[in-house]
Amino acid sequence: MTAARTKNPVPDWIENPYPRIEHSLVSFPAKHILLVTINREKYMNCLPVEATIELGALWKWYDAEPELRCAVFTGTREYTAGGKAFCAGMDLKQRLDIIDTNEVAHDYPHGGFAGMSNRAGKKPIIVACNGHAHGGGFEAILNADVIFASPNSTFALPEVLRGVSALAGALPRAMLLFGNHRTMDLILTGRRMSVEEALNWGLVKEIVPQDKLLDRAVTYAVEIAEKSPDSVIISRLAAREAWETGVSRATMRGQELWAEAMLRIKNTAEGLAAYREKRDPKWLPSYL
Repeated sequence: MTAARTKNPVPDWIENPYPRIEHSLVSFPAKHILLVTINREKYMNCLPVEATIELGALWKWYDAEPELRCAVFTGTREYTAGGKAFCAGMDLKQRLDIIDTNEVAHDYPHGGFAGMSNRAGKKPIIVACNGHAHGGGFEAILNADVIFASPNSTFALPEVLRGVSALAGALPRAMLLFGNHRTMDLILTGRRMSVEEALNWGLVKEIVPQDKLLDRAVTYAVEIAEKSPDSVIISRLAAREAWETGVSRATMRGQELWAEAMLRIKNTAEGLAAYREKRDPKWLPSYL
């Protein structure tokens, strides 16, 4: 499978057009799959405020589009192949201009940096990290669902080197994922974590050669899209309750919010019938 890396026409199975996007590319490399590519290669794919607002709107559209089941998020490939960035974080030059001119910055979407760092959402986002994920770029993918990374990828929260702090969601998520001492090591020094270290820490699922990375992420997304879309949404949300409430409370809320509803969903009946009849299920679009 060769994943598209340029903007292509919206396929006829998409019900509603996606929001206007200027700083990223949108494509559909396979049925039910959304591919979003940050397209600021000259700036190491850093994101100005406007790009984050765009992505926030795009992820909301993705969650609401019934036929979309999984998304892949990456950076412009041609530039990052030389060892540059998946996303170098916030556009710091723009941020300094905002401070110098005393202008009021646009509010970030509820999803945070890149529309992702504090996103709850309904549907999974798979990251194909093809270079440095620093600052806001790291904050965004810390909240991704699954991460594939190329050998040249590095991860860092260098905010202490710039006189700021990683307040877009990374600090509590890193603490939950890595524990106290590993997190402190990262955030108090601003050092870079290698991709091998990220794999060892459980952040990265696989290290994939640069020329195969995007296809691997899309193939994995297709694997998810072949499952019941309702089951994927509910399972993901029930598991992610722990981000917000802690494990014991999340266990109860998963049953409170979804257990009875799942039994009434048409895809549940279809999945069980397919099992009984020894055939492949024919999943319906999800309108959860």
